[in-house]
Amino acid sequence: MIKSLYLSVLLSIISLSGFSQLLTKTLSGNQFTTDQFGNFYDISSREIKKYNIKGELMFSYSNNILGEISSVDASNPLKVLVYFKDFTKVLTLDDALSPRGDVLNLNDLSLEETSLVCRSYNNGVWFYNPIKYQLTRLENRNVVNISSNLSNLLGENIQPNHLVEASEKVYLSDTKHGVLVFDVYGTYLKTIPIYNAKAIQVKQKYILYVNTKNEIEIYNVFTLEKSLYQPEKFNNVKSVRIEGSNIYVLTLKNQLIIDKIQL
Repeated sequence: MIKSLYLSVLLSIISLSGFSQLLTKTLSGNQFTTDQFGNFYDISSREIKKYNIKGELMFSYSNNILGEISSVDASNPLKVLVYFKDFTKVLTLDDALSPRGDVLNLNDLSLEETSLVCRSYNNGVWFYNPIKYQLTRLENRNVVNISSNLSNLLGENIQPNHLVEASEKVYLSDTKHGVLVFDVYGTYLKTIPIYNAKAIQVKQKYILYVNTKNEIEIYNVFTLEKSLYQPEKFNNVKSVRIEGSNIYVLTLKNQLIIDKIQL
């Protein structure tokens, strides 16, 4: 049974009393992300806007040459990873959203079939190939790790929609088959029964995501329990993230709500 979750365990923060909403802002993009400094990124098909926690615009980036922006990984805010799937290009931006170095052309590295990209440790990058069902990791544009063919390994033709590295693990989320977990070398470890999640965020031993009822749900990888976070308040959620003691909730109406985590 799903129980209400008190996020004191999640972040081990000091108890907060009362309602303390920090910001409500309507976003123009179709997705968003955050960084460890509490900044949030409003991401549209061809533009990224970086705001501080007060909702003040800090920097922006736009490009009409590389095609639509497929994903943005700001886990390293000094090296923001931007993936352009249609043109199989990867670009790195600095903390002011200015390009760092040359555009990485995946065709030159035989990674043209890539569907998902995320940042890895030691300035590496993970790529997922949905044709070969493989994860590939690069460092300095050199292949250093390749996973087994996951279709053969699992007996399933997975079609994941999200890829992230966190807490020394790699997580590949598939709406039908769950969240596949790998070590940092691409070795498959297990599958977590989280289904239909469009995106996940890993914080220590917890996985944060939105369930099929558009509620915020937490999965404890140690106890294997699922818990809801304030379902009476947040029940029309599109996406959710946590940074520090704040929770960032994007509603189905594209309103971003930044709130202090409530106990």
